[in-house]
Amino acid sequence: MKDDQYFLKRAVEVGNRVAKPYNFGAVVVKDGKIIAEGVNRVRVTHNPTLHAEISAMMEACEKFETHNLNDCTLYASHEPCLMCVNCAAWTHIERIVYASPARESTDFVYHSEDLPIEEFAAKLPRPLKVELIRLK
Repeated sequence: MKDDQYFLKRAVEVGNRVAKPYNFGAVVVKDGKIIAEGVNRVRVTHNPTLHAEISAMMEACEKFETHNLNDCTLYASHEPCLMCVNCAAWTHIERIVYASPARESTDFVYHSEDLPIEEFAAKLPRPLKVELIRLK
């Protein structure tokens, strides 16, 4: 059976399609199956919103012709930013799992040290669970 480790490894593989330091990857999973994948496309498109997580959610929404991703989990290679967490909440993603904290893996940190991303996500009008699971 595919577990969090499997999907996190896939998010890392997807991210590695892009050169460092922008090798962010994400996958959206529903019912144990990957329904969408995304890489960071900010530099390619000159669009600051096209983070890997956003790209994966956009693909999933287009595939299912809805903006609601109920019963889905978003797996990310790196800690998501505030924009991506907010977008996940708006799409009704139930859970975000990430493999690498921003402070340990990159210089890309987009939230306050006083409010970890997990606490931020729990305080949203549409709260969702965000958790770090390190790759084995």
